Amino acid sequence: MADSPPKNKSWYNHPPAHRAIAPPPFPPRPDLYDEVEWAPHLSKHDAKIARRFWSLPDSFLGESLGEQPRFLRPTNDEEVHAQPMHALARNVYDHLMREHLVPLEPGNWEERWVDSGLNAQAWSFDDIFAGQGFDLGDMTEDPDRVAGQLISGMKVQQLRDTLEKRNLPNAGTVAQLRQRLRDDKRRNHRKYRVLPRSDLTHWGIERDDTGKYAIEITDESAIGPLDMYTCAILVSPYNPTYWLSRAYCHYQQALFDLAVGDAYRAQLLCEVLVNPLIRNRQPGLYTRTWQALEQHIRAQERDPTTGNLYPEAELLRQPNGINYFVPTIRKAIQNVISLSLAALQCWEDYYIKEKELLHQTIMIDRDMVPFKDRSEVMKPIVRKLAGAKLTPEYFFYERRAGNAFGDRRYPYDADDKDRSADGFVDKATEVLINQNGSLPWKKCKVHVDNGTNSDAQLSMVATEDIKAGEIIFVEIPPIRGHLNLRKLPRGEDVQPLLRCDNCQRPLPARHQENYSNEVQQGNLREACGCISKQLPIAFCPAPNQGDETCAENARARYHFRACGKDWEWLHNSMRPITSILRGSDQQYYTHTNEAHTTLLSLLLREIFDITLQRRERDPHLMAHEIDELLVLEGPNNWQNQRFPFTLAGNVQVPFDILMQLGVDIFRDLTFDTWVIQLILRKLTAHIVPWDPDLRKPTTIINDKQFLPGMVQMKLPERKLAILDPTFHALYLYPGFSLFNHACPPNNNATWGYDPEVPNRLLVWSLRPIEKDEEIRISYFHPDDDEVSTITLERVLGRPCDCGGPHINQRRPKAAAR
Repeated sequence: MADSPPKNKSWYNHPPAHRAIAPPPFPPRPDLYDEVEWAPHLSKHDAKIARRFWSLPDSFLGESLGEQPRFLRPTNDEEVHAQPMHALARNVYDHLMREHLVPLEPGNWEERWVDSGLNAQAWSFDDIFAGQGFDLGDMTEDPDRVAGQLISGMKVQQLRDTLEKRNLPNAGTVAQLRQRLRDDKRRNHRKYRVLPRSDLTHWGIERDDTGKYAIEITDESAIGPLDMYTCAILVSPYNPTYWLSRAYCHYQQALFDLAVGDAYRAQLLCEVLVNPLIRNRQPGLYTRTWQALEQHIRAQERDPTTGNLYPEAELLRQPNGINYFVPTIRKAIQNVISLSLAALQCWEDYYIKEKELLHQTIMIDRDMVPFKDRSEVMKPIVRKLAGAKLTPEYFFYERRAGNAFGDRRYPYDADDKDRSADGFVDKATEVLINQNGSLPWKKCKVHVDNGTNSDAQLSMVATEDIKAGEIIFVEIPPIRGHLNLRKLPRGEDVQPLLRCDNCQRPLPARHQENYSNEVQQGNLREACGCISKQLPIAFCPAPNQGDETCAENARARYHFRACGKDWEWLHNSMRPITSILRGSDQQYYTHTNEAHTTLLSLLLREIFDITLQRRERDPHLMAHEIDELLVLEGPNNWQNQRFPFTLAGNVQVPFDILMQLGVDIFRDLTFDTWVIQLILRKLTAHIVPWDPDLRKPTTIINDKQFLPGMVQMKLPERKLAILDPTFHALYLYPGFSLFNHACPPNNNATWGYDPEVPNRLLVWSLRPIEKDEEIRISYFHPDDDEVSTITLERVLGRPCDCGGPHINQRRPKAAAR
């Protein structure tokens, strides 16, 4: 036979043909089990409230279709009998199918929003609650506790603390305490307030009573569809119907990144229902999701005029129960995700998700037509727009990413941070300079030009005359991301160097063994249990007896809930993946998940970890408003700025990080998608790479070719180094980010890293600087001469505004700000 293996040679010793096995479409997910404490099961009372929030805007959505033919209209007897199955997603699905071939144009969403009448539709306190028989005391969130906390779910100490703050007796049984709090709310509160905002008074930002909550419903203030769906989610977080409706509302408002985030969560809940392989991997989520949908239908199961069961309530009593309703929800979710990814120009993700459901379930032709037709219509559009990403201006890790515009306001962002205010500028100086323990001298301050407004560009100015060569500023990174490089095992000479996670000092190879012994012996002053994990995190010992160790420093500043957890999956989501050659124990690289634009994920984890720790003192602190991020630029500074977006980097991986840290991504909307996107944008505009090699002039790598496994095994490690992640040590220096750029030779200062503490950043003067003169540094290496417009904005976070002899073609190496 022609295909028989050669004699005397095992067929199985050969690896599969190069690229014969396609890599997974998305990075690996963690094996989560009991990390998250889910909310209590939904009560009948809460289910009625949640359905009321959802049904009012959903009914209006259906009415806005008018007399137009419905996509889900029955065409035969079988479909007539199947109509009740569409009850939970019918209006969203019918709306989606009106224009399903191409995504919504961002430029005309407001006109279409007005045409639909949804922009003018709002509901007041009376519209929602009057005559419904709701227990207002139980449904109103307690303003003194965590967002989304209902009285029925509060524990004894929470009830007592809340009653004490209200100057009410706090003794008695749990039932008595709850009733006392409900009675007080009925007497004093005819309002519904949710999503409390951060207290930023220490930054000079005063949020009055109306600004303390993102959503407030009273008789005088009404809310629109988006807020209504959000309130439904807060009451019943495990109902994929509510997440789908809010996703489509976000899509209608051209908030495509938020639409993807909501639809992704709806998809996770649906997968728990339909996929038996994951049903028990997070105990309790399956039963809560099933019960949320069941209670949603039962909350209004009879026709009030006839007393008869609605068809969907009758269907609920059939053998498949809730499963009857899931297929329509899944198909609507799939269309929202596909259209949103296309609008964001995430073409690779778009093609993967567009085909996903077709491969997972059998659908009738009517439901398959949108996917088939859209594919044909979009092909020429994709070819035209995707060609722009073939230019060499993009680093490899962004080649796959779509674009999200940075100056678009998110609905729940308070938009009240005036960076030009005296109080804000003074606080920035206090936090970044006066309280900077690494900076014994104070030679600069934060400054803003008089007469500027909230989109002002802050700067650093000298507070005294500075001589040439003087150290001006020193900063240790409060937010850090250290990616463990994966090297093919070919001897000790190619093993990654072990470094201290706190200061990046190199550690001897024998240190890992000694370190493990210290952990086993309980000597945790200089050690951390993370050394024994699959990806070891090490800390160096104290230089002198009595000095603070790096482990102690880390545990005091950033190493909190993340400590002790297995984060190998997170590192694998942004680095090359290996496989073993058949018939041997040799490894080779198959693909890299860096292409999913996930390189900010480790910094994102640290921000989540720090936020959760600080919430022990400030329970309403939002992650994008911690001190280290609040001082940075925001949407006011991002006019016409585009930020990378991928499904994995902006949605999947951030949600998985939160769940591994114990956050309920369905219930806790303080980590909603918009918060994550704001954090990622701030990081994109301000991160700095530590890697010393990136300080040298090199060619931008925008493509990485993975050679066949047998070929890789013959190449020296230096030849394979091109497959390493573009950045494997990234830092955020909030103070350094306020030094503005100037193209050489107009810069009067420069920067680098401390040779004694490798990740401590230094800024020093190049020439004498007079008092009150702005200190400007060059972000580029002096030899760089090919910086494009796109990479310039990536480094500076905005177009160059130094006013100097800007060379149109220069290439950045010094920073990825």
